[in-house]
Amino acid sequence: MPLIISEKDLAPLLQNPSAMDGLLPLIETAKADFNGDKVAGQVRLETSLSDIKKKYRITTSAVPHAGQGMRINALFRGAKNAYFIVLFDGESGDLLALVAGRDLNVWRTAAPAGVACKYLAPHGADELGLIGSGRQARGQALALRRANPALRKIKVFSPNRDNRETFAKEMSAWLGVNIEPTENPRVAVENMSIVSLATSSRSTVIEPQWVKPGALVTTITSGQLPREIVAGSRVIVSWKEEVLGGEVPRQPYMAMIADGSWSADQIAGELGEVILDGIPARKKGEETVVFECVGMSAWDTVTTAWAYRWAMANGVGTQFSLD
Repeated sequence: MPLIISEKDLAPLLQNPSAMDGLLPLIETAKADFNGDKVAGQVRLETSLSDIKKKYRITTSAVPHAGQGMRINALFRGAKNAYFIVLFDGESGDLLALVAGRDLNVWRTAAPAGVACKYLAPHGADELGLIGSGRQARGQALALRRANPALRKIKVFSPNRDNRETFAKEMSAWLGVNIEPTENPRVAVENMSIVSLATSSRSTVIEPQWVKPGALVTTITSGQLPREIVAGSRVIVSWKEEVLGGEVPRQPYMAMIADGSWSADQIAGELGEVILDGIPARKKGEETVVFECVGMSAWDTVTTAWAYRWAMANGVGTQFSLD
């Protein structure tokens, strides 16, 4: 029988940082499968309530060994129980689970950055500069730490002093790594071999001169990178089509293309191509690499299947039937 898996049900899994070790290789394989044309059933659509300003987004994908996932989430505030994933068996089409998606979203967004760190970070990278101290920043720190056990220090900045200090204290204990809150973003980023931008800002949050040559810079939100970093770096993306043709123009790329200061041809390739040895991570050691991490429905499917298998193995969730 299918399961309903709530946020409360998922809490023991998502409170364990070592659980990320099981998700990272699944996301890595999914990226390779995507670039190997093995991911199917990809659809994205939006619908609304009678109030057309209140929209829902539905995204789907069928991923080998994971199944067919269908994420449904409200794009407006106030709706209850309005972020979940429906998981179907990839062969029979049987309904397997209805899974809460709010907290799971942090892990599905973070894990690709961890995979990118494995393939794109400079050799010997052991320090991370993190901008942001919210939910997504916690996920990014988790994934980058678990993907790179050599990581020994994280410097974090966010505008709210209490938030960044609380983040540093709690995450240091949770991840077992030294995390230092900083008074300004420059101190957090300068001389760091890995830089992660994980805030909700839609404007630039760092300056190009702060970034160490050869560093890996990851970003999950549009508009946070200065044009100079994009122009001077090797750009690897999670999904080129979404960067160039997504519903919301990805910045600063689209503005740079529009004014002729940059070209889509300057995207070196997708992370899956690096995993499959189709393109090199770097052409030279001092080359800065940007990983532009746009969302993919395949990550929802894989992460939900991972959570479902954990729930089944641990007797978690509530059975139901539509018969």
